[in-house]
Amino acid sequence: MLINEWQTGVRLNEAIQQHRLSDFSLWLAFLSPAVEEFAQFYTPDTQSARFQPDLYQQLGIQQARPFAFLPEDEVHLKQQATAFQQGGAVALHLMQCLQGAPLVMEDNKQKLPDEVKSGLSLHARRHLVQQKPEMMVSDPTALYEILNQLHA
Repeated sequence: MLINEWQTGVRLNEAIQQHRLSDFSLWLAFLSPAVEEFAQFYTPDTQSARFQPDLYQQLGIQQARPFAFLPEDEVHLKQQATAFQQGGAVALHLMQCLQGAPLVMEDNKQKLPDEVKSGLSLHARRHLVQQKPEMMVSDPTALYEILNQLHA
């Protein structure tokens, strides 16, 4: 699967130089439509230590609850049932606002129905499995040789 234009080698350049616009259009159609995967933006990841303040801790608020059922939710659901038996719907509503309840049994963001997956492009399917293209190793001395060939 083609993702970046450097994977086509010299085919794009040859198609332009030889005025084969149909071949050029075909090669462009194969490339990924995601802007962040263009060759000029596809740079190696740098592991720089960036300062990211923990605003949740500074402001003293809790992070958003996950949608899936957690082990501690069983205790919360029992407390909510007891509150409903003792105080009715108002007490249950208060407990739900304070503790929250799970919305789904399993929170799988990658799970899509088969009919939806079958309608996706190859590049979108590759994004679902989070597969990145392999990086091309660049040789800065090769540029000098290319410039010499062009100059000659």
